Amino acid sequence: MSSYIVIDLEMCSVQRISRRSFSHKTEIIQIGAVLLSENFQPLGEFSSFVCPRYGKIDHFIQNLTGISERDVKKAPSLEDALRALLLWIGDHEVCFVSWSSSDYVQIRNEILDKHLDPDEFALFLEPKSWIDYQRLVDVRFEIGRSLSLADALELCEIEPVGHFHDGLQDAVNTARMITKLENDPDFKCCLEKLRNREAETKTQTFGYSLGSLFDGIKIELA
Repeated sequence: MSSYIVIDLEMCSVQRISRRSFSHKTEIIQIGAVLLSENFQPLGEFSSFVCPRYGKIDHFIQNLTGISERDVKKAPSLEDALRALLLWIGDHEVCFVSWSSSDYVQIRNEILDKHLDPDEFALFLEPKSWIDYQRLVDVRFEIGRSLSLADALELCEIEPVGHFHDGLQDAVNTARMITKLENDPDFKCCLEKLRNREAETKTQTFGYSLGSLFDGIKIELA
């Protein structure tokens, strides 16, 4: 039976001028992963920064992820980081699990567009080896849309560890959710809590009256 690699990528932006050589808008700067057994028990963790070939870490990405140019300047290339990940996986027969399908697409695009050896990295290129857990949560709880990882953890009554948009911590939190849901098929999440919070957000955003638009405006009739 297969083990599971719960994987999360962090990316930086690729400026338009650099897309003459690399046609995609983002480039990997961190790989985080958690190995789960066939019974969904954690067996190990992997994390590596990646030095981007084309992208730059701007203030938005640095504030979002906590990753700086200094962190990635001497980090391994994507090729070497993926080799290290394969070495860490070893002889395990694995499926990759990610929160949405975007991580598979990103790895595939970079392997192909950077002309990395497709035979060496074939494990990452096979779409049937990837599971989109965001979609499984949507189907299981009949949500009807894609949830953020933060919302999904709240629905599953899991207190997140670390901070979001750190590759390893996002992989750890996703793995914890998988372990809980796969080992408790009867778990029912509280969708009402999410709906109430979304309703409150909409009320705060749109909850003004027509009259409030004219607060402070004095109208005098001739």
